[in-house]
Amino acid sequence: MTRQNIFFVSAINIFLLFMAAFCAWPGETGSLNKNEKTTLLRIAKDTLVLYLNKQTVPSLESYSITANLKKRSGVFVTLEEKVSGNLRGCMGYIRGFKPLAEAVIDCTIQAATRDRRFLPMKQGEDQTVTIKISVLTPPRTISAVDEIKIGKHGLIISRGFKTGVLLPQVPVEQGWSRDDFLKAICRKAGLPDMAWKKGAALQVFSAQVFGDP
Repeated sequence: MTRQNIFFVSAINIFLLFMAAFCAWPGETGSLNKNEKTTLLRIAKDTLVLYLNKQTVPSLESYSITANLKKRSGVFVTLEEKVSGNLRGCMGYIRGFKPLAEAVIDCTIQAATRDRRFLPMKQGEDQTVTIKISVLTPPRTISAVDEIKIGKHGLIISRGFKTGVLLPQVPVEQGWSRDDFLKAICRKAGLPDMAWKKGAALQVFSAQVFGDP
């Protein structure tokens, strides 16, 4: 297994993503400060511990939830093995389906137990992974692929019921060029290479990425 933060969409998540795509966007989440990032990371860590070991989730009343953390925002939670750095799970919402703090709880559980590429994590395995959170800006349609900036933009491609998502850090980690990135997003969605030239919708987004060292 190579180290990739590549998003896998389950049947349930496909439904949620299409629902979110048609939800009114209530305003982009402002840049998160250090305390807000720390709070989200604590929520994700506590969720992982409680869900795997006690099948419960933390109460958000226990945290300092700022206005930014109450806004609806797309977010992904990535789990990586501490020893190898290999991907252990990555799930998320493309758009603001829920308030950010709530969405982090959802995505942590999904990454740990519902990413079909991996066996669900078990009791005690919360200590074997590191957590990375990517808070997304709203996707926007681009008019030309020259607008895509490696290291800044993630990609979303869709045609019919086929959708693929790659986070901004993926092409950097893999050493991809823009052409490599475009081919990869097409293949991620199960579409032919250069499907963006043949009617597939192509969007970009940015992300604040933070987590364990």
